[in-house]
Amino acid sequence: MPTDADIHDFANDPLSFFASSRHAMHTLPPQHLAELQLAALRMRFAQLRDRLPVVRTMADEQDVHEIRGLDDAAPLLFPHTVYKSYPPSLLLESRFDQLTTWLSRLTTVDLSGVDAAGCDSIDGWLDLLDTHTELRPAHSTGTSGTMSFAPHAYDDFDKLYAIMRLDVFPDPGQRDEAIDFVYPYFRTGRSGIARHGAAIMERIALDPDRVHTLHPGLASADVMFLAGRLRAAAARGERDRVVIPESMRKRREEFEEAQRAARSGMGDFVERLADRLRGRRIVSLCTWDVNYRMAKAGLERGIEGLFAPDSVYCWGGGSKDGSMPDDWEDAARRFAGVPRLHHVYAMAEVTALNLFCAHGRYHIEPWTVLYVLDADTGQPLPRNGVRTGRAAFFDLLANTHWGGFVSGDEVTVDWSPCGCGRTSPGLEQSIGRFSERQGGDDKITCAASTEALGEALEFLNEELI
Repeated sequence: MPTDADIHDFANDPLSFFASSRHAMHTLPPQHLAELQLAALRMRFAQLRDRLPVVRTMADEQDVHEIRGLDDAAPLLFPHTVYKSYPPSLLLESRFDQLTTWLSRLTTVDLSGVDAAGCDSIDGWLDLLDTHTELRPAHSTGTSGTMSFAPHAYDDFDKLYAIMRLDVFPDPGQRDEAIDFVYPYFRTGRSGIARHGAAIMERIALDPDRVHTLHPGLASADVMFLAGRLRAAAARGERDRVVIPESMRKRREEFEEAQRAARSGMGDFVERLADRLRGRRIVSLCTWDVNYRMAKAGLERGIEGLFAPDSVYCWGGGSKDGSMPDDWEDAARRFAGVPRLHHVYAMAEVTALNLFCAHGRYHIEPWTVLYVLDADTGQPLPRNGVRTGRAAFFDLLANTHWGGFVSGDEVTVDWSPCGCGRTSPGLEQSIGRFSERQGGDDKITCAASTEALGEALEFLNEELI
């Protein structure tokens, strides 16, 4: 059985627990991994049950008083709606003091000293939290007309990207080096993808001058919220009834500049990359659709083999309509000059970048407890063989919020050891969305965020003329 020290290190500092070894992280005997995960899950339940009112209420309603097995926590996994369970009027009416009170029930970070009564924008509220607390909420794209806020702390992203440095710098002698970060998105923001981008800038790129972004400004949460409202209103035939708050009217110059930057597009961006980074080793992280647009723009301009072959070129799911051209991987490799893409399966609610192996599986990080739930009953399926159902997770790294989360993803898991040598459970690459069949669920996703921002900026600036 694992010792108390083992449990603490495994759940709080996996980098040290696994002696900075990616191999060690994914080659634990499955029974040993299950024992560690169960012990860490018990620890998190004991730590957080009475500190988070939502967890305490769920545990009492489900009559869960202790965790005897991994599946005992299944009734306590949050549905995605928890992160947008506040009254929608709080955003529409800029009642950020009450929104802070709501958020405080989902985190152990002390928000009592945050005076949000004077905030008149989502960006201002999030900036206040960033500046005065350890909280780093990741907001959704607001496709349902409201926004989710996952209550991460700074430490969550810090731990994750300390681990990702192992993938970028596998040679221990290089791990203090800086590297160019290619990020075809806005330089700053607080959406899921933007939080990851900021962590890479700080933890991996290290030097602000080595960060190369498509847009130099802020991916405004207020504009993203407007984009969600516009799309929801358009679906009802009421787009012309969307009202722009006065607080956004005061930021007209900022939004005009953001639109000018957006209009410069991928063409100028890839030409800048070619001028500055040809032949250099880089790291890049973005969604499939955005990176494909970058590759397409480059190939149209005759730019191929741009970066060093050992660049870490990470792609995550998130094409706007769930489909990509047949040649998208080949186009990306030709443009970048890399022999393979580093596919990752990730979501902002969970502190993990699950990497894709040569045998066709996304391997779940050991500090993440995977659940595959029956699509109809929500009950956890057996943890053996090959199973298909709804993906759910318990993020053991989360120590200031509840790590249990039910996703909208339909997955197939193989619990047996993989031909690549990893023993961690692996998901097949074909991951579907229950939400697409059931009308959407506003999971904290970055799909189409650039396009949605562009549409909202165009609408906003037309209305401000």
